[in-house]
Amino acid sequence: MKKGKNKKKKKLVKKNTRGASTPEDFFFGFLVAVSMVFALLCFRGVAAIPTSFSQQTESQAPKQVEKDIKKLVKGYPIEEMAPFIAGKDKKVAAFLIAIAKKESNWGVHSPGKLGKTCYNYWGYRGQENPTASGYSCFTSPRQAVNVVGRRIKNLVAQKVDTPREMVVWKCGDACTRSGARGEAKWVRDVGFYYDKVL
Repeated sequence: MKKGKNKKKKKLVKKNTRGASTPEDFFFGFLVAVSMVFALLCFRGVAAIPTSFSQQTESQAPKQVEKDIKKLVKGYPIEEMAPFIAGKDKKVAAFLIAIAKKESNWGVHSPGKLGKTCYNYWGYRGQENPTASGYSCFTSPRQAVNVVGRRIKNLVAQKVDTPREMVVWKCGDACTRSGARGEAKWVRDVGFYYDKVL
């Protein structure tokens, strides 16, 4: 009887020692934990560097462009559009400023409707609430910049991306067919302000 009980005790002792941690197990677990903490810190550190750098660069770039535009157009009606223009692609922004200077002296001479300004400083004719003379009448500076900017962006995408080529804004296909009067002056005047922004 005693021999049988001793065998059972020995088996229990053997089973219990199998589940117990050895120094090697503890050391391995410790290394895994330290490795995970180190990897997490490295990942967070690396991820933070480019994100903070790009945010700083992106937020500063439009602000500087906006300052430059405001300085150029100070005192003219188009000045209130500077934040919206600055948010556009550089070429589009340059054309928005240059064409507006040529077509309306930056908003000094622009169409109105029912005694209100139309914010149309580019001589743009589209579907947006047209005036009696056919010019688009926009409800806000933001809408004006977005609609006209989109049209300019589409032209730039079609390689109409220099003041010489952008003369189609003034006279459409007639410019290329007949050398319409005033074409060279339009290109020269638009080019002057285009270069100031670009």
